[in-house]
Amino acid sequence: MVEWLTLYFEQFQYAAIALVLFLAGLGVPIPEDIPLIYGGVMAGKGSMNVYIHFIVSMVFILIGDVCLYFIGRRLARSGGSLEGSERAPSRWQRLASPERLAKVQGFFDRYGSWSVFFGRFVAGVRGAVFLTAGMGGFPLARFILLDAAAALLSVPIWIGIGYWAGAHWEALLDQAKTYQAYVLGAVAFMVLLGLWLSARRRRAAELSEGLSSDAQE
Repeated sequence: MVEWLTLYFEQFQYAAIALVLFLAGLGVPIPEDIPLIYGGVMAGKGSMNVYIHFIVSMVFILIGDVCLYFIGRRLARSGGSLEGSERAPSRWQRLASPERLAKVQGFFDRYGSWSVFFGRFVAGVRGAVFLTAGMGGFPLARFILLDAAAALLSVPIWIGIGYWAGAHWEALLDQAKTYQAYVLGAVAFMVLLGLWLSARRRRAAELSEGLSSDAQE
């Protein structure tokens, strides 16, 4: 998936970033930071204009979020809730599953209108927050204001990280080559540790089941 996105970005740049950010705003499971960082890297290397990248990113992030908001409004009119609406597509039902809706409700109970602002920074519930805001009749102007304010904080950070990496690309590659053996060793250690812990849990579960069977007999 990441390799396909990288190839697509190289061919179309701004249009590709705009499309991917729009789809991410609609709830498609694409990490929003990937196109932002990638565009920043390209800007740092001189292949893109960082200011155009920022403007395009902000515009299409907000367009995607507002579309998701209006999808929530339409679902509310047609069925009153995602679970009770036969016309609600399965994707939106999964996006606002009972577990996520419960978490979103906790957000709104705790933060009120600011849930839209803080929801942008919480992976896994952002789409559900925006969809629920539309379903609940959250004021559109306030939604756009809070969402834009949150994006103005997060978008420059991701672009800035990419820009710095692009500007120092050759130095980073040299450093990566220098510490490659250490990184591979750490990865191998983590994999082996994970396998050992998994085997240990499995043995403990089997032992617990055996003791339970003996007790029943």
